[in-house]
Amino acid sequence: MNRMIERHCVICVDDEPAILAALKRSLRQEPFDLLTTVSADDALHWVSTREISLIITDQQMPGMQGTELLEHVSRRSPSTARIILTAYPGATASTPGLRRWLECMVSKPWDSGMLRRTIRQLLWEREMDTRQEEALNEGRTGIGD
Repeated sequence: MNRMIERHCVICVDDEPAILAALKRSLRQEPFDLLTTVSADDALHWVSTREISLIITDQQMPGMQGTELLEHVSRRSPSTARIILTAYPGATASTPGLRRWLECMVSKPWDSGMLRRTIRQLLWEREMDTRQEEALNEGRTGIGD
């Protein structure tokens, strides 16, 4: 597996504290900071105030569906990777425009190893995109660019 250079921050959002506790257990040894919340509003605040590499959200939540939350995140922080966690993948997959702002859908119950590999892959891809962008910017001389 590719090694990450950056220290990433990942948010998990679910209205069920037991699911958040299970996600914390699954991800406790991972090389990133993990923020968890039962509130979509908390997640949106964090996305607006700090660098968030990845957000994982439940689909069925009171107040704001996960797909709606990810659409807001996509607008506020386009570089933040987005995963939806759902017990109803068929219903979620039929959401209009879903592919524009979603990298991955994970079914509940999830396979912890697969979830960790998926997260690491998305974080690594984010790093590669950032490095390519930095390399392009460093290559500009300012003359005629």
